[in-house]
Amino acid sequence: MKSFCPVLLSAVCAMFAAVSTAASEIKGELPSPLLVAATARAMLVGTDGKILWELRKCGNIHRVWLKDEWVYFSNNNLWRVNVLSGKKEFLYSPCPKDGLFGFEILPDGNIVIAENGTGYITEFAAGTTNAVVRFKGDPRTAQGKIPGLHNRYRMIRKTPAGTYLVCCSGANAVREYDAKGKLLWEQYAPRLKSGHSPLTFEALRRKNGNTIISHLGGITEYTPDHRAVWSFTIGDFPELKLDNLCGIQELPNGNLVVGTYANGRPDGSRVTAFEITRDKKIVWSYAPTHDRNMMTAFRIEAAEWPAKK
Repeated sequence: MKSFCPVLLSAVCAMFAAVSTAASEIKGELPSPLLVAATARAMLVGTDGKILWELRKCGNIHRVWLKDEWVYFSNNNLWRVNVLSGKKEFLYSPCPKDGLFGFEILPDGNIVIAENGTGYITEFAAGTTNAVVRFKGDPRTAQGKIPGLHNRYRMIRKTPAGTYLVCCSGANAVREYDAKGKLLWEQYAPRLKSGHSPLTFEALRRKNGNTIISHLGGITEYTPDHRAVWSFTIGDFPELKLDNLCGIQELPNGNLVVGTYANGRPDGSRVTAFEITRDKKIVWSYAPTHDRNMMTAFRIEAAEWPAKK
């Protein structure tokens, strides 16, 4: 069995910069910390906006994920860092360029990956690079055009039914496959009246069977028979100056936590992450002066963060 091997870097400690103590702007009440994929760094933001933990020099990261004592992140390759020891490990790379951006760590430790560079959808057994599922997805547009490597896939999720929701970003489509690669469902995101270029980034399967899709200019929920039953766009909240809606997290109460790309400003005038209720009320918004990107923003409970015993 092939196991993950740590990359022994003498400069690992140097990658942890001094933790910032300056509070960033949070409007409303942030109930628990945020784990975010920011500009070239993964970081944990406290409820007061202070940076509690960070790992710098991460490259262009799209996703972060907390599992046990490890924070996983993707930057064309898949890495993880131990929060307690600082040990950093290289896990997987499909190819040198535009390898992967989207992944999910499953409750059993298996890892699901959308491989831009190869076109494969892969699920690895926990702690290994042994594929238990591997098939080629279809990144083509409705017109049959194959996007460049960078724009083939974004996020991927495994549903409770064992299927795979893949965001085919260049095609602006979400495609659902079974474990053998059979296409089961397909949904294109809308082109908005604002003219915002659509690009599917994240898709979540809700308990009611509906699918929520983020597509830069908005977020839309679809029924299995393709009816849009809930949505909002960046234009619905002009005061937040939103753009490029990316990662989404559905909380147990149905609220959504949303991250953005290239939207932050040094003057703190534009929101990079926020939480919205089902009746479209903003619970809190985060407009830091130190970061433009937060393509992933996950609320985590304080007890989930590893603590030294």
